[in-house]
Amino acid sequence: MHARRALARAASALLPAARSDGLRILTYHRVNDSHPTDRLTVPSAAFRAQMQAIAARGRGVVRLHGAVEAMRRPGNSPAGLVAVTFDDGYRDNFTEALPILEESRIAATFFVATGLIGSGHTIARYRDCCSGDGMLDWAQVREMRGRGHDIGGHGRHHRELGLLSPADADAEVEGCALDIEAHTGERPRLFCYPRGSETPGARQIVARHGFQAACTVYPGCNLRGGPLLALRRTEISGDDDLRDFELKLQGGYDAWHLLLQALRRGRLRRPR
Repeated sequence: MHARRALARAASALLPAARSDGLRILTYHRVNDSHPTDRLTVPSAAFRAQMQAIAARGRGVVRLHGAVEAMRRPGNSPAGLVAVTFDDGYRDNFTEALPILEESRIAATFFVATGLIGSGHTIARYRDCCSGDGMLDWAQVREMRGRGHDIGGHGRHHRELGLLSPADADAEVEGCALDIEAHTGERPRLFCYPRGSETPGARQIVARHGFQAACTVYPGCNLRGGPLLALRRTEISGDDDLRDFELKLQGGYDAWHLLLQALRRGRLRRPR
């Protein structure tokens, strides 16, 4: 892990600098101290330090749906804004992350895979691991919304939309929207593509079911006039220290992450 981090830092120093203006959307998955080697799990102390850092430095921390509305209006791009998002809907989002967010008065968006909420099941990555790896229940989702946070869609069963037939993708997106509306009383406006898997057809399906914006895994900032159904985000990893976190806020890892994604796509397409 340390070697990978050193390589990422060195490569980021050599690659062209990315734009750091506009809206930067941070991606989190989990916050707890039970998985110290899991890239998707940020330790509680590190998460607290990160939230304190963005609150203290005066960067505008905004709710994602408000930033999306601002991006739809004519004028300059929202400069230096940050939005915090969580994917999947793990229970520790409520027990660990929520109190820390509220210490720094930061409202987040939680993208939930609705078929797993309150089901007793979890994402395959954590299946058969630990009792603390469960998902939120609907009472917790409603409480999070009542405390000023937003609930977005992440599909019904966390299936990759880009790999599904149009009918199956439609069922995933519509079912997710209906579930959230049934349990919270409000139709969701924000979506996040599970595993970042999307296509032009998937974007059309997401828009058809009332979602105004959707998040991808592509790194970078979001500028006014950009595609709202393909918002860029910046993933925060469990092994990021504050130096890495600050670099990511400034776009220091964007070019590196774009290069990694291009290499991965090339491997997937290579004939066997």
